[in-house]
Amino acid sequence: MAVIRDVMPAFELFQPASTADALNLLDRYGTDAWIFAGGLDSFDWLKDRIKRPRYVVDLGGIAELKGIRERDGGLEIGAMTTLTDVVHNPMVRDRYAILTEAAEAAASPQIRNQGTLGGNVSQDTRCWYYRAGWSCYRAGGNICYADTPESINREHAVLEADR
Repeated sequence: MAVIRDVMPAFELFQPASTADALNLLDRYGTDAWIFAGGLDSFDWLKDRIKRPRYVVDLGGIAELKGIRERDGGLEIGAMTTLTDVVHNPMVRDRYAILTEAAEAAASPQIRNQGTLGGNVSQDTRCWYYRAGWSCYRAGGNICYADTPESINREHAVLEADR
């Protein structure tokens, strides 16, 4: 029988109810903590065992980080607002249609239901060379392995760009 090796490492999970509680946890655990929002990017880091935090702070229960509100003549979109909420919000659609289009084009409906605006804005690179620990530009090296004729770069979001 085959042994499954892609299980996530063990960690202690915290689910704070406020930003103050989350900040206290992050201050307490520092670099041993991982911030978890929608989780789509985090799951890849954790299941591939590239990141091995001792503590995970799940921001999903913090209501003040969710939602779309009018503010100072514009809109304030909380970091924990899902892409689906952005797509279906009439204020966003009427005033910032390009944002609606971008959020709708970002992924499948299932991923938009889980993925957050903050996570998509701050997501680390999907480049598997970088994630696998290669000494590339992103990791402080002097070459981009994805920018070679033999490269594997189908996960890259910006095509035909330079460093």
